[in-house]
Amino acid sequence: MAARRLRILLSEGSSLSAREIATALGLAGRRVELVSADPFCFARFSRFVDRVHRAPASGADPDGYLAAVIEIVARRAIDALIPSHEQAYLFAAARDRLPSGLGVALAAFSAFEQTQSKTALTRLLARLGIPQPATEIALSRREFLAERPFPYFVKAAFGTASAGVWRVADATGRERLAEALAARGAFAAGVVVQAAAEGPLERAQAVFDRGRLVAFHAYRQLAEGASGGDVVKMSVRRPAARAYAAEIGAALAWRGALSFDYVLDARAGAPLFIDANPRLVEPVNAWLSGVDLAGALLAVSLGEAPPAQGDGREGVVTKLTLMGLIEAAGRHGRRRDALREWLSSARGAGRYRGAVEELTPARVDPLSAVPFAGALAALMASPHAASGLSRRVVEAYSLTPAAFERARRWAAPAENSA
Repeated sequence: MAARRLRILLSEGSSLSAREIATALGLAGRRVELVSADPFCFARFSRFVDRVHRAPASGADPDGYLAAVIEIVARRAIDALIPSHEQAYLFAAARDRLPSGLGVALAAFSAFEQTQSKTALTRLLARLGIPQPATEIALSRREFLAERPFPYFVKAAFGTASAGVWRVADATGRERLAEALAARGAFAAGVVVQAAAEGPLERAQAVFDRGRLVAFHAYRQLAEGASGGDVVKMSVRRPAARAYAAEIGAALAWRGALSFDYVLDARAGAPLFIDANPRLVEPVNAWLSGVDLAGALLAVSLGEAPPAQGDGREGVVTKLTLMGLIEAAGRHGRRRDALREWLSSARGAGRYRGAVEELTPARVDPLSAVPFAGALAALMASPHAASGLSRRVVEAYSLTPAAFERARRWAAPAENSA
């Protein structure tokens, strides 16, 4: 009798990361199921996805979402739950409610608190001596308005997809932002004020097994999309970034995926860490470079102890054409810009020269062309729809401030009894 196929559930299906995790696992011979409030979510259009389970949005109704996931796990006899976005924070907070036999890789909730919050991350990096740009934490409007060299970046404690991050270029912008931050009560949690660093933006992705680094990959952003996301990227080898990531993971006894953003200092050539995401971010560039991040995360989730993988190949260039279309359409609100971008990618011209599609790889996954075609049609009908497309996707998978606070209340009883 043939063995039952491993049943893997992704925590949502709207994000770019969910789409790419399904692809990376699928190319390795796995199939997945999804949880989503949107029956037509981005990742469902894939030959690697068996089914989509409806559930309340995790941000709008975290209690309803968690109950739905637990029910799906039981009904479908799920073997492994892969948090593909901020739902990892909810699962870490509600660890005691998850079925005991479920494979899921989660660090302690206290560790999540040190990486999910930008103020806590700043303090963690300082404590470990991990390099970061000159950084302060403003706890009041008065501290925020102190004189500093322009430009600099400001970050609220919590934010998703670059929301809650602002570039301040002059005193007028500083005053306006101070008013907005005060109105939303942001100073209570601390506001990060960080000097602008000169150098290319790179990202690092890692998987840990109780503090042991088992897989690592880094890439450089070659072309920027909407909200700072990637349109074109290239794999790189960064031994220093790998060493710093390993140090952070060990200090937190991290279990699961952990991703970082850093600026490669133009003068020193050293990575300056600026952000962290306690999840796996877009792993297909790594897969094409020879690093199986999704497979490593699955193995850790199932309680295995996978051997550490080596570095992947340098110079592997990949593209997210859909993000390029959205960025081009939103730049001036013109149809011809989006159409020109599509043709440029299709021909492998301009910034897409030599790049392989990672987000909607229609050659290996023909169904991925469906959401791409739908988005292109929407942009042709109204180029101004670009911002709306991005906003709706982010709202589908991100947690709200109320959801973060709800998760903390879940975790409080377990922390007090520990």
